[in-house]
Amino acid sequence: MAYRIAADIIILLHFAWIVFLTVGFPVVLAVNRAGWRIFHFMALVVTLLMQLTGTVCPLTYCEAFLRSQGRETAVYPGDFMIEWIEYIIYVEDATLRAITLCTIGFLAVVVSSFWFRPLRVHRHDR
Repeated sequence: MAYRIAADIIILLHFAWIVFLTVGFPVVLAVNRAGWRIFHFMALVVTLLMQLTGTVCPLTYCEAFLRSQGRETAVYPGDFMIEWIEYIIYVEDATLRAITLCTIGFLAVVVSSFWFRPLRVHRHDR
């Protein structure tokens, strides 16, 4: 039971990481702190390198290990919600190629944000 709970936590962490990479950019821009912007940029670079080299994410290995309860056996797919999150995370090869191209384009936008910083909005009280 503890292995299953740990595997579910890992898959939710994996999903949160993907959400951070995709929709975290506007939040990072709004916060406009150099540390967060650099962290988001580096996270995208590492993810893109893993996609281009076909490297499997370490979170995937960890989740598979926990799902098999530490044994080298078939991985049980889990409950309904976790199964759908896994369906979103683990895509087919053709979809992965499209995601890789989108990631390259997104990385270009993130890189350009270091030169074209967001404008600060000043509120004027009347």
